[in-house]
Amino acid sequence: MNATTLTLDPLAAWIATAWLATLLLHAGLVKLLDRSLFMQHLAAYRVPDPLLTPLSGALPLAEVGFGLLLLSPWRVAGAAGAGALLLLYAASMAWHRKAGRRLDCGCGGEPLPLSWALVLRNLALTLLCLPASASLIPRAMQFADYGVTLGALLLGTLLWAAFHQVLRQTRHHHPV
Repeated sequence: MNATTLTLDPLAAWIATAWLATLLLHAGLVKLLDRSLFMQHLAAYRVPDPLLTPLSGALPLAEVGFGLLLLSPWRVAGAAGAGALLLLYAASMAWHRKAGRRLDCGCGGEPLPLSWALVLRNLALTLLCLPASASLIPRAMQFADYGVTLGALLLGTLLWAAFHQVLRQTRHHHPV
């Protein structure tokens, strides 16, 4: 075994993979379904006009594509792509936040003001790409493992929604 290779039980890897895939698929589909709104977000991020239309399609398609790759035999490539996108988004958010710009994050879904918490969220999500790309211990997933993965996905989704609701409420009461 190579010292740089992370090897995990399939259950741990698939929980991280399911979280990332769900996040990317949701975010990409929401953006594709309302491309004009996503173009407004990109414009607010100061993307040059000639790039608005291509990026408004390419970024959501990349999210959907990497989400699907995560659920395929090319899971490692999906995790690498997801990590690259999440780092790109975190860097862009940090750049604009440091400049003091007040923007919607453009993450898809209900508006969420750009914040340092969102930058940290994306960096934390990037860390999920490590277990999602890990080599798997040779053990077949059992029926119970799939149930645990589904339960973890549902719990993660609830925690995600709660985190975002707290950020929205905090922003309403304490503008930064």
